[in-house]
Amino acid sequence: SLKPEWKLCDDGRRQSPIDLRDGVAVDLEPVAFDYRPVRFRIVDTGNTLRVDVAEGQGEVLTMTVRGTRYVLERLTLHRPSEVRVEGKAYDMAVHFHHRAADGREAVLAVHFERGDTPSEPLQTLWNNLPLEKGEPYVPQTQLDPGAFLPAARGHYLYMGSASTPPCTEGVLWVVMKEPVPVSAEQAAILGRLYPSNARPVQATHDRLILQSR
Repeated sequence: SLKPEWKLCDDGRRQSPIDLRDGVAVDLEPVAFDYRPVRFRIVDTGNTLRVDVAEGQGEVLTMTVRGTRYVLERLTLHRPSEVRVEGKAYDMAVHFHHRAADGREAVLAVHFERGDTPSEPLQTLWNNLPLEKGEPYVPQTQLDPGAFLPAARGHYLYMGSASTPPCTEGVLWVVMKEPVPVSAEQAAILGRLYPSNARPVQATHDRLILQSR
């Protein structure tokens, strides 16, 4: 209601995130990832930590889903997870934002589950946190987006939207089934920056949810 151009956030029937329930279990084609270590830029936007990858390097990192190739543009971090699975919200989530050549968007969501094992790629981000909101930092080190991925590649698919205004619909969501570990200390750092920066769950409106069996 803050801006007329954000009306879809309220009126849309394909909004994200949702609670993944009653998915149709099928043999989904594996998602293909072409990720590698790259330089990155990290910025505290005031709403989340945003990580722009391959900044000015000419590198192209991609995810291919159902024959469509999407180029990775950035990562964002959310606490708790935005997407829920059978009502469960995870401690944290990282979203990989992609765009295809025709402009279509795809978001890959990977959930973190708190335990004793720290996340190496997450620690790389924590080691390079910007000191001021809105001021990007470009470290000399590299980040491997693929290191965030779980070993098991089972996933959910559904059509949704961007989870931030203007909440554009027609976004393909790929949600990995297996969470990855994060230490309590690492989770507490995001909690200090953002105690909660996840959009509430939206109505499903009878959308079809597919899941790997």
